[in-house]
Amino acid sequence: MSYPPGDDGDQARPQQPGPNDPGYPQQGGYPQQGGYPQQGGYPQQGGYPQQGGYPQQGGYPQQGGYPQQGGYPQQGGYPPPAGYQGGYPQQGGYPPPAYPGPGGGAPALPDPLVAADFGDWWTKVIAVLGRSWQPLLIIQLATALPALIIGALVAWAIAAAAAGSGGGAVLAFIGVGLSLIIVVAASLLAQGASIYVVTRQAAEQPVSAGEALSFAASRALPLLGWGIVAGILVVVGLILLVIPGIYLGVVFAASLTGVIMYERAGIGRTFELVNPQFWPTLGRLITFAIAAWVYSLVIGLIIGSFTEQGSAVQGILTNILTLPVSLASAGVAVVTYASLRNKENPQVGTPTLVQEIQR
Repeated sequence: MSYPPGDDGDQARPQQPGPNDPGYPQQGGYPQQGGYPQQGGYPQQGGYPQQGGYPQQGGYPQQGGYPQQGGYPQQGGYPPPAGYQGGYPQQGGYPPPAYPGPGGGAPALPDPLVAADFGDWWTKVIAVLGRSWQPLLIIQLATALPALIIGALVAWAIAAAAAGSGGGAVLAFIGVGLSLIIVVAASLLAQGASIYVVTRQAAEQPVSAGEALSFAASRALPLLGWGIVAGILVVVGLILLVIPGIYLGVVFAASLTGVIMYERAGIGRTFELVNPQFWPTLGRLITFAIAAWVYSLVIGLIIGSFTEQGSAVQGILTNILTLPVSLASAGVAVVTYASLRNKENPQVGTPTLVQEIQR
Protein backbone atom coordinates (compact mmCIF):
# COMPACT_ATOMS: atom_id res chain seq x y z
CA MET A 1 0.00 0.00 0.00
CA SER A 2 1.41 3.42 -0.98
CA TYR A 3 1.33 6.51 1.12
CA PRO A 4 1.39 10.14 -0.09
CA PRO A 5 4.89 11.67 -0.29
CA GLY A 6 6.14 13.72 2.56
CA ASP A 7 7.86 17.03 2.48
CA ASP A 8 11.26 15.45 1.81
CA GLY A 9 10.00 13.43 -1.15
CA ASP A 10 9.96 10.14 0.66
CA GLN A 11 6.92 8.25 1.44
CA ALA A 12 5.92 9.16 4.91
CA ARG A 13 4.40 6.67 7.22
CA PRO A 14 1.02 7.71 8.48
CA GLN A 15 0.84 9.12 11.89
CA GLN A 16 -1.33 7.52 14.46
CA PRO A 17 -4.77 8.98 14.00
CA GLY A 18 -5.70 11.47 16.62
CA PRO A 19 -8.73 13.40 17.48
CA ASN A 20 -7.96 15.96 14.75
CA ASP A 21 -7.45 13.43 11.92
CA PRO A 22 -10.86 12.32 10.85
CA GLY A 23 -9.74 11.69 7.30
CA TYR A 24 -8.10 8.44 8.07
CA PRO A 25 -10.33 5.40 8.23
CA GLN A 26 -9.79 2.69 10.76
CA GLN A 27 -7.15 0.23 9.56
CA GLY A 28 -8.19 0.26 5.95
CA GLY A 29 -10.80 -2.33 5.11
CA TYR A 30 -10.13 -4.52 8.07
CA PRO A 31 -13.01 -4.97 10.43
CA GLN A 32 -12.75 -4.03 14.03
CA GLN A 33 -11.41 -6.61 16.39
CA GLY A 34 -14.91 -7.11 17.68
CA GLY A 35 -15.79 -8.76 14.35
CA TYR A 36 -14.12 -11.92 15.46
CA PRO A 37 -16.08 -13.82 18.05
CA GLN A 38 -14.52 -14.00 21.43
CA GLN A 39 -13.30 -17.34 22.65
CA GLY A 40 -15.98 -19.19 24.61
CA GLY A 41 -17.89 -16.10 25.62
CA TYR A 42 -15.13 -14.35 27.58
CA PRO A 43 -15.38 -10.56 27.63
CA GLN A 44 -12.97 -8.37 25.69
CA GLN A 45 -9.76 -7.33 27.34
CA GLY A 46 -10.54 -4.29 29.38
CA GLY A 47 -7.06 -2.90 28.85
CA TYR A 48 -7.57 -2.37 25.11
CA PRO A 49 -10.62 -0.27 24.45
CA GLN A 50 -12.08 -0.07 20.99
CA GLN A 51 -11.12 2.94 18.92
CA GLY A 52 -14.55 4.28 19.55
CA GLY A 53 -13.40 7.85 20.09
CA TYR A 54 -12.70 8.39 16.38
CA PRO A 55 -15.63 8.62 14.02
CA GLN A 56 -15.63 6.26 11.12
CA GLN A 57 -15.11 7.63 7.64
CA GLY A 58 -18.46 8.30 6.19
CA GLY A 59 -17.32 7.35 2.70
CA TYR A 60 -16.08 4.02 3.75
CA PRO A 61 -18.89 1.89 5.06
CA GLN A 62 -18.09 -1.07 7.22
CA GLN A 63 -17.65 -4.34 5.47
CA GLY A 64 -21.11 -5.81 5.06
CA GLY A 65 -19.77 -9.32 5.24
CA TYR A 66 -18.56 -8.75 8.78
CA PRO A 67 -21.39 -7.31 10.80
CA GLN A 68 -20.67 -5.87 14.17
CA GLN A 69 -21.26 -8.24 16.98
CA GLY A 70 -24.47 -6.84 18.30
CA GLY A 71 -24.61 -9.45 21.02
CA TYR A 72 -21.61 -7.95 22.83
CA PRO A 73 -22.24 -4.82 24.85
CA GLN A 74 -19.94 -1.80 24.73
CA GLN A 75 -17.18 -1.68 27.25
CA GLY A 76 -18.94 0.03 30.09
CA GLY A 77 -19.63 -1.82 33.29
CA TYR A 78 -18.39 -5.08 31.75
CA PRO A 79 -21.60 -7.06 32.09
CA PRO A 80 -21.34 -10.78 31.34
CA PRO A 81 -21.73 -11.39 27.61
CA ALA A 82 -25.17 -12.43 26.56
CA GLY A 83 -23.81 -15.11 24.28
CA TYR A 84 -22.10 -16.79 27.20
CA GLN A 85 -25.13 -17.10 29.43
CA GLY A 86 -27.54 -17.91 26.66
CA GLY A 87 -25.42 -20.15 24.47
CA TYR A 88 -24.33 -22.51 27.20
CA PRO A 89 -26.96 -23.77 29.61
CA GLN A 90 -26.18 -23.68 33.25
CA GLN A 91 -25.55 -26.90 35.07
CA GLY A 92 -28.99 -26.76 36.62
CA GLY A 93 -30.56 -27.23 33.19
CA TYR A 94 -29.58 -30.87 33.05
CA PRO A 95 -31.40 -33.50 35.09
CA PRO A 96 -29.28 -35.32 37.65
CA PRO A 97 -27.82 -38.53 36.26
CA ALA A 98 -29.30 -41.80 37.37
CA TYR A 99 -26.37 -43.48 38.98
CA PRO A 100 -26.54 -47.26 39.19
CA GLY A 101 -26.87 -48.99 42.48
CA PRO A 102 -24.18 -50.96 44.22
CA GLY A 103 -24.65 -53.86 41.85
CA GLY A 104 -23.79 -51.76 38.78
CA GLY A 105 -25.73 -51.48 35.55
CA ALA A 106 -28.89 -49.51 34.92
CA PRO A 107 -31.17 -48.60 37.84
CA ALA A 108 -33.60 -51.42 38.51
CA LEU A 109 -37.33 -50.95 38.42
CA PRO A 110 -39.28 -51.50 41.63
CA ASP A 111 -39.55 -55.22 42.38
CA PRO A 112 -43.16 -56.47 42.65
CA LEU A 113 -42.35 -58.74 45.62
CA VAL A 114 -39.57 -56.92 47.52
CA ALA A 115 -40.74 -54.27 49.99
CA ALA A 116 -38.54 -51.31 50.85
CA ASP A 117 -40.31 -50.39 54.09
CA PHE A 118 -43.45 -50.99 56.14
CA GLY A 119 -45.76 -48.99 53.89
CA ASP A 120 -44.34 -50.59 50.76
CA TRP A 121 -44.84 -53.99 52.36
CA TRP A 122 -48.58 -53.40 52.65
CA THR A 123 -48.66 -52.00 49.11
CA LYS A 124 -46.99 -55.12 47.70
CA VAL A 125 -49.29 -57.46 49.67
CA ILE A 126 -52.40 -55.70 48.36
CA ALA A 127 -50.95 -55.72 44.83
CA VAL A 128 -50.47 -59.50 45.07
CA LEU A 129 -54.10 -59.90 46.10
CA GLY A 130 -55.30 -57.77 43.19
CA ARG A 131 -53.06 -59.53 40.67
CA SER A 132 -53.51 -63.18 41.67
CA TRP A 133 -56.85 -63.47 43.47
CA GLN A 134 -58.49 -65.71 40.85
CA PRO A 135 -56.05 -68.66 40.91
CA LEU A 136 -55.59 -68.20 44.65
CA LEU A 137 -59.34 -68.50 45.15
CA ILE A 138 -59.45 -71.71 43.11
CA ILE A 139 -56.58 -73.15 45.15
CA GLN A 140 -58.28 -72.29 48.44
CA LEU A 141 -61.56 -73.85 47.36
CA ALA A 142 -59.82 -76.95 46.03
CA THR A 143 -58.03 -77.52 49.34
CA ALA A 144 -60.64 -76.20 51.77
CA LEU A 145 -63.52 -78.32 50.46
CA PRO A 146 -61.91 -81.64 51.41
CA ALA A 147 -61.04 -80.18 54.80
CA LEU A 148 -64.68 -79.20 55.35
CA ILE A 149 -65.89 -82.66 54.37
CA ILE A 150 -63.37 -84.34 56.66
CA GLY A 151 -64.31 -81.98 59.47
CA ALA A 152 -67.96 -82.92 59.09
CA LEU A 153 -67.11 -86.63 59.17
CA VAL A 154 -65.00 -86.16 62.28
CA ALA A 155 -67.82 -84.31 64.00
CA TRP A 156 -70.20 -87.16 63.16
CA ALA A 157 -67.66 -89.72 64.49
CA ILE A 158 -67.27 -87.82 67.76
CA ALA A 159 -71.01 -87.66 68.22
CA ALA A 160 -71.36 -91.37 67.54
CA ALA A 161 -68.52 -92.20 69.95
CA ALA A 162 -70.09 -90.11 72.69
CA ALA A 163 -73.24 -92.18 72.42
CA GLY A 164 -71.37 -95.49 72.49
CA SER A 165 -68.79 -97.25 74.63
CA GLY A 166 -65.26 -96.34 75.65
CA GLY A 167 -63.87 -98.02 72.56
CA GLY A 168 -65.77 -95.50 70.48
CA ALA A 169 -64.02 -92.68 72.29
CA VAL A 170 -60.63 -94.11 71.34
CA LEU A 171 -61.71 -94.35 67.71
CA ALA A 172 -62.97 -90.80 67.86
CA PHE A 173 -59.61 -89.64 69.21
CA ILE A 174 -57.80 -91.41 66.37
CA GLY A 175 -60.23 -89.90 63.89
CA VAL A 176 -59.61 -86.41 65.24
CA GLY A 177 -55.85 -86.91 64.97
CA LEU A 178 -56.09 -88.15 61.39
CA SER A 179 -58.43 -85.35 60.38
CA LEU A 180 -56.07 -82.80 61.90
CA ILE A 181 -53.16 -84.18 59.89
CA ILE A 182 -55.23 -84.07 56.71
CA VAL A 183 -56.35 -80.51 57.35
CA VAL A 184 -52.77 -79.41 58.04
CA ALA A 185 -51.55 -81.17 54.91
CA ALA A 186 -54.25 -79.49 52.82
CA SER A 187 -53.33 -76.12 54.29
CA LEU A 188 -49.63 -76.59 53.55
CA LEU A 189 -50.46 -77.77 50.03
CA ALA A 190 -52.49 -74.61 49.51
CA GLN A 191 -49.60 -72.49 50.80
CA GLY A 192 -47.12 -74.12 48.45
CA ALA A 193 -49.41 -73.76 45.45
CA SER A 194 -50.18 -70.15 46.35
CA ILE A 195 -46.49 -69.27 46.57
CA TYR A 196 -45.95 -70.78 43.12
CA VAL A 197 -48.81 -68.75 41.62
CA VAL A 198 -47.81 -65.47 43.26
CA THR A 199 -44.18 -65.80 42.17
CA ARG A 200 -44.94 -66.70 38.56
CA GLN A 201 -47.56 -64.00 38.12
CA ALA A 202 -45.30 -61.38 39.67
CA ALA A 203 -42.88 -62.17 36.83
CA GLU A 204 -45.79 -61.93 34.35
CA GLN A 205 -45.60 -65.62 33.54
CA PRO A 206 -48.86 -67.49 32.87
CA VAL A 207 -49.79 -70.13 35.41
CA SER A 208 -52.93 -72.07 36.28
CA ALA A 209 -54.23 -73.27 39.62
CA GLY A 210 -53.92 -76.89 38.49
CA GLU A 211 -50.27 -76.43 37.58
CA ALA A 212 -49.61 -74.81 40.94
CA LEU A 213 -51.32 -77.61 42.87
CA SER A 214 -49.35 -80.20 40.92
CA PHE A 215 -46.12 -78.41 41.74
CA ALA A 216 -47.01 -78.16 45.43
CA ALA A 217 -47.86 -81.87 45.49
CA SER A 218 -44.30 -82.63 44.35
CA ARG A 219 -43.09 -80.83 47.50
CA ALA A 220 -45.73 -82.37 49.76
CA LEU A 221 -43.39 -84.50 51.88
CA PRO A 222 -40.98 -81.73 52.96
CA LEU A 223 -43.92 -79.35 53.39
CA LEU A 224 -45.79 -81.79 55.61
CA GLY A 225 -42.72 -83.00 57.51
CA TRP A 226 -41.28 -79.60 58.36
CA GLY A 227 -44.75 -78.19 58.91
CA ILE A 228 -45.50 -80.77 61.58
CA VAL A 229 -42.11 -80.21 63.24
CA ALA A 230 -42.68 -76.45 63.27
CA GLY A 231 -46.17 -76.87 64.72
CA ILE A 232 -44.91 -79.08 67.53
CA LEU A 233 -42.13 -76.61 68.39
CA VAL A 234 -44.56 -73.70 68.53
CA VAL A 235 -47.00 -75.60 70.76
CA VAL A 236 -44.24 -76.71 73.12
CA GLY A 237 -42.88 -73.18 73.26
CA LEU A 238 -46.30 -71.78 74.10
CA ILE A 239 -46.84 -74.38 76.82
CA LEU A 240 -43.46 -73.95 78.50
CA LEU A 241 -43.00 -70.22 78.01
CA VAL A 242 -45.19 -67.94 75.93
CA ILE A 243 -42.38 -65.81 74.50
CA PRO A 244 -40.43 -68.71 72.88
CA GLY A 245 -43.65 -69.90 71.29
CA ILE A 246 -44.34 -66.46 69.85
CA TYR A 247 -40.77 -66.20 68.60
CA LEU A 248 -40.94 -69.56 66.85
CA GLY A 249 -44.35 -68.74 65.40
CA VAL A 250 -43.01 -65.52 63.85
CA VAL A 251 -39.92 -67.23 62.41
CA PHE A 252 -41.85 -70.09 60.84
CA ALA A 253 -44.76 -67.98 59.59
CA ALA A 254 -42.39 -65.55 57.90
CA SER A 255 -40.10 -67.96 56.10
CA LEU A 256 -40.73 -71.70 56.52
CA THR A 257 -42.80 -72.29 53.38
CA GLY A 258 -40.53 -70.03 51.33
CA VAL A 259 -37.39 -71.79 52.55
CA ILE A 260 -38.86 -75.16 51.57
CA MET A 261 -40.28 -74.08 48.21
CA TYR A 262 -37.49 -71.81 46.95
CA GLU A 263 -34.29 -72.91 48.63
CA ARG A 264 -35.07 -76.60 49.29
CA ALA A 265 -33.57 -76.03 52.73
CA GLY A 266 -34.55 -77.16 56.22
CA ILE A 267 -35.94 -75.50 59.30
CA GLY A 268 -32.56 -74.18 60.44
CA ARG A 269 -32.40 -71.81 57.49
CA THR A 270 -35.47 -69.93 58.79
CA PHE A 271 -33.55 -68.67 61.84
CA GLU A 272 -30.65 -67.42 59.70
CA LEU A 273 -33.08 -65.51 57.52
CA VAL A 274 -35.42 -63.98 60.10
CA ASN A 275 -33.18 -63.25 63.10
CA PRO A 276 -31.38 -60.20 61.58
CA GLN A 277 -34.78 -58.67 60.69
CA PHE A 278 -36.89 -60.11 63.51
CA TRP A 279 -38.46 -56.92 64.86
CA PRO A 280 -39.55 -55.45 61.52
CA THR A 281 -40.91 -58.88 60.59
CA LEU A 282 -42.77 -59.16 63.88
CA GLY A 283 -44.34 -55.73 63.39
CA ARG A 284 -45.56 -56.55 59.90
CA LEU A 285 -47.05 -59.89 60.88
CA ILE A 286 -48.74 -58.43 63.96
CA THR A 287 -50.42 -55.69 61.94
CA PHE A 288 -51.69 -58.25 59.45
CA ALA A 289 -52.94 -60.49 62.25
CA ILE A 290 -54.80 -57.58 63.84
CA ALA A 291 -56.34 -56.57 60.51
CA ALA A 292 -57.40 -60.16 59.82
CA TRP A 293 -58.88 -60.51 63.31
CA VAL A 294 -60.90 -57.30 63.00
CA TYR A 295 -62.20 -58.34 59.58
CA SER A 296 -63.17 -61.82 60.80
CA LEU A 297 -64.84 -60.34 63.88
CA VAL A 298 -66.97 -58.01 61.79
CA ILE A 299 -67.94 -60.86 59.44
CA GLY A 300 -68.82 -63.08 62.41
CA LEU A 301 -71.03 -60.41 63.96
CA ILE A 302 -72.85 -59.83 60.68
CA ILE A 303 -73.44 -63.53 60.04
CA GLY A 304 -74.37 -64.18 63.67
CA SER A 305 -77.09 -61.55 63.48
CA PHE A 306 -79.25 -63.70 61.18
CA THR A 307 -78.02 -67.29 61.73
CA GLU A 308 -78.16 -69.67 64.65
CA GLN A 309 -75.05 -69.80 66.79
CA GLY A 310 -72.93 -72.87 65.96
CA SER A 311 -75.07 -73.92 63.00
CA ALA A 312 -73.64 -75.41 59.83
CA VAL A 313 -74.93 -72.45 57.83
CA GLN A 314 -73.03 -70.06 60.05
CA GLY A 315 -69.82 -72.06 59.69
CA ILE A 316 -70.07 -72.29 55.90
CA LEU A 317 -70.82 -68.58 55.47
CA THR A 318 -68.00 -67.64 57.82
CA ASN A 319 -65.51 -69.77 55.89
CA ILE A 320 -66.61 -68.29 52.57
CA LEU A 321 -66.57 -64.66 53.66
CA THR A 322 -63.21 -64.96 55.38
CA LEU A 323 -61.55 -66.33 52.25
CA PRO A 324 -60.00 -62.90 51.49
CA VAL A 325 -57.89 -63.31 54.62
CA SER A 326 -56.59 -66.64 53.34
CA LEU A 327 -55.87 -65.13 49.93
CA ALA A 328 -54.03 -62.17 51.44
CA SER A 329 -51.96 -64.49 53.63
CA ALA A 330 -50.32 -65.85 50.47
CA GLY A 331 -49.16 -62.35 49.60
CA VAL A 332 -47.95 -61.83 53.17
CA ALA A 333 -45.87 -65.01 53.03
CA VAL A 334 -44.25 -64.29 49.67
CA VAL A 335 -43.60 -60.56 50.14
CA THR A 336 -42.19 -61.13 53.64
CA TYR A 337 -39.89 -63.91 52.47
CA ALA A 338 -38.75 -62.00 49.36
CA SER A 339 -38.00 -58.91 51.44
CA LEU A 340 -35.96 -60.96 53.93
CA ARG A 341 -33.95 -62.50 51.12
CA ASN A 342 -33.32 -59.08 49.61
CA LYS A 343 -32.12 -57.71 52.94
CA GLU A 344 -29.69 -60.59 53.16
CA ASN A 345 -28.56 -60.19 49.53
CA PRO A 346 -29.69 -57.09 47.58
CA GLN A 347 -29.26 -58.96 44.30
CA VAL A 348 -32.16 -61.30 45.14
CA GLY A 349 -35.51 -60.32 43.68
CA THR A 350 -38.43 -61.73 41.73
CA PRO A 351 -36.28 -63.07 38.84
CA THR A 352 -34.14 -64.99 41.32
CA LEU A 353 -37.17 -66.47 43.06
CA VAL A 354 -38.68 -67.54 39.75
CA GLN A 355 -35.48 -69.36 38.81
CA GLU A 356 -35.28 -71.05 42.20
CA ILE A 357 -38.88 -72.22 42.29
CA GLN A 358 -38.66 -73.69 38.78
CA ARG A 359 -35.53 -75.74 39.42
